[in-house]
Amino acid sequence: MLSAINSPEALLLTSTHCQHCHTLELLLHKRLADGRLKGLDVINIEQSPELVKQHNARSVPWLQLGTCIFDEALTPGELDHWIALITDNQARSPYLEYLLSNGKLDWVLEWFEHDKACLNDLIAILIKDDVKMNVRIGISAVMERYEDTDAIRKVVPELAKLIQHEDPVIRMDACHYLTLTRSDGITGPINNLLNDEDRQVRQIAQECLEEIVEMQNTRA
Repeated sequence: MLSAINSPEALLLTSTHCQHCHTLELLLHKRLADGRLKGLDVINIEQSPELVKQHNARSVPWLQLGTCIFDEALTPGELDHWIALITDNQARSPYLEYLLSNGKLDWVLEWFEHDKACLNDLIAILIKDDVKMNVRIGISAVMERYEDTDAIRKVVPELAKLIQHEDPVIRMDACHYLTLTRSDGITGPINNLLNDEDRQVRQIAQECLEEIVEMQNTRA
């Protein structure tokens, strides 16, 4: 039997006539038995309707694995995938990408209200190959939400490195996000992009520098 020391606990909300709930419950019990889960609570919302509001559950099956929440049925492979990531403490970036790819920006923003440090995890998604467009849009929405805050200023070093990334799209994103930090010393890295080989990167850099100057004049 596997050690459950680092395994996640699971909470499953079900309803009586939900076949997907029953299937997922069986999968979870099996993983509890072999040590991949530390604990499992299964609650029928018809018997405890107050939990629907408490957990903001809009459908069943509703599953919480550690701090990750899923409001859809998971296949055995998907369930094992998330349990392994959570057990290894490697789930943050993949989970944020999962939420954004499924249009759950509000879930991501709620997560960030409790843990703004995971702005770094968004940057980890940004540099992946073949990131979906809706994921990139979601990342921008989060970054823009934290414009001119300590949360986004904490990732200035990571963003400054991305200014030199080989992908021009990432260089443009990094330029925009650096501008959102409103930090001192960001004009240097952005100014370097004025000589970029990509025309769009040069244009974004120029616009960002103009925005910084306007901001400085406003503050003065």
